[in-house]
Amino acid sequence: MNETSSVDIQSVRSRLQDTGPGSAKRTAAARVLSLLDAFAQRGEPLTLTEIARRADLSLTTTHRLAHEVLDWGGLEMDEEGRYRLSRKILKLASASTEDLRIRELALPHLVDLQRRTGLTVNLSVREGDEVMYLEALRAHPNYTGQNRMGGRLPLHVTATGQLLLAFADPSFQEDYLSRPLKRYTEFTPSRPEEIRERMAAARRDGFLRIDGALAPGAGSMAAPVPDALGAVDVAVGAIYARVHPEPHGLKDLLLATARRIARARVERPVLDPRTIAFNRSHAGLV
Repeated sequence: MNETSSVDIQSVRSRLQDTGPGSAKRTAAARVLSLLDAFAQRGEPLTLTEIARRADLSLTTTHRLAHEVLDWGGLEMDEEGRYRLSRKILKLASASTEDLRIRELALPHLVDLQRRTGLTVNLSVREGDEVMYLEALRAHPNYTGQNRMGGRLPLHVTATGQLLLAFADPSFQEDYLSRPLKRYTEFTPSRPEEIRERMAAARRDGFLRIDGALAPGAGSMAAPVPDALGAVDVAVGAIYARVHPEPHGLKDLLLATARRIARARVERPVLDPRTIAFNRSHAGLV
């Protein structure tokens, strides 16, 4: 083989890896999205190797794409050379997503619930097979678990997750319950019939409580937050330590908070006249 027809073996391997059985025929855009999606699993900074593994990309491709996104402003690099999502991504998300709009509507009510109870409180939605936290106000700021904004957990191990599962489509429920369910403690519900009973009680009573499912010393309670048509796609929850008696009136406070958030979802916001005037002027209508 002469010099003009030599092949960069590493380059070929990289291209084959990025178009192999696990990631066949991915476009350039799909690879970038895979790279960004690597950060959805956990909110911590990642090395190039960690990004490559989670995105199923070669290290060479990951390096190139990461620096392109870094130059665009979508990633930041810390002092240890690890990558994290930038504020630009959050800015783009906050400008368009319904979930963040709900979070903004709910936040004053979550703050009030946290102040009244002194507990960790959260607002959650279902994202596929997991519960995802839109917001979490914690009693202890050094908490590092998944109960944080953007954190995810399997549906069956939290009160908000089981509640959202209870109001999901029946076919989805049966599909979820047909799989092996991971147990985190001896109290984690894993038998389909047990979870079905819990879901039926949640639909009947309008709230759900579960103790020790994720950690033996913790319990949680959740209430549904329906939309304007009555569909339950959001839940509000509170987490408490089982060694102490359940905070007095927690259930009533949680239900009241859920009702206030549901009301805020259906009420049309009243814009300040100055805002209307600014918008009209900015659009060239005056």
